[in-house]
Amino acid sequence: MAQPDAAVAGEVLSTDPAAARAAMRSIEDSTRAALEDLDYALGVLREEQSGTAPTRTLADLPELLERLRHTGAVVEPELTGELTRVQGTLSRAAYRIIQEGLTNALRHGAGGPIEVRVAAGPDGLDFAVVNRTGARTGPGQGPGPFSTSGHGLPGLAERVRLLQGEFRSGPDGTERWRLAVRLPVRASV
Repeated sequence: MAQPDAAVAGEVLSTDPAAARAAMRSIEDSTRAALEDLDYALGVLREEQSGTAPTRTLADLPELLERLRHTGAVVEPELTGELTRVQGTLSRAAYRIIQEGLTNALRHGAGGPIEVRVAAGPDGLDFAVVNRTGARTGPGQGPGPFSTSGHGLPGLAERVRLLQGEFRSGPDGTERWRLAVRLPVRASV
């Protein structure tokens, strides 16, 4: 229960920092478990509503990249680390963020290769999608590449924030756009 832990953390913050840290870790664990439960429940509801395939994870990323190649897209992947060891909410969220980044690159890019970099390490999961945009870069800059309503990137940023990660998107030089994310990997206790 997060509320009693939050109350304990607030009461002992100045007198017992170790107890406050333990209470905060408990809050973090409870929040992460709640997000995983919610993610699972939403996945089940979506599957029931649409009759779609099961929720994808990073283990399905090579298949996604291959499907993109079959559409004629040039994809340059660099996948390092053991992606299949990343589990649960983190793996599903990373797949969805990469999928959305690739969709945006196809929709708004100016052709050329789409770089996909994913590195799974013991402490974090780093990934980026980089594509060519032409001379004009950035969402909302008129009729050129990345002329969008701006709802997609804020949604991705919010998902990353909920997972306590770091989110960056924007021009990468004059003719490239980069979506970069770092998600922390928590050790199981």
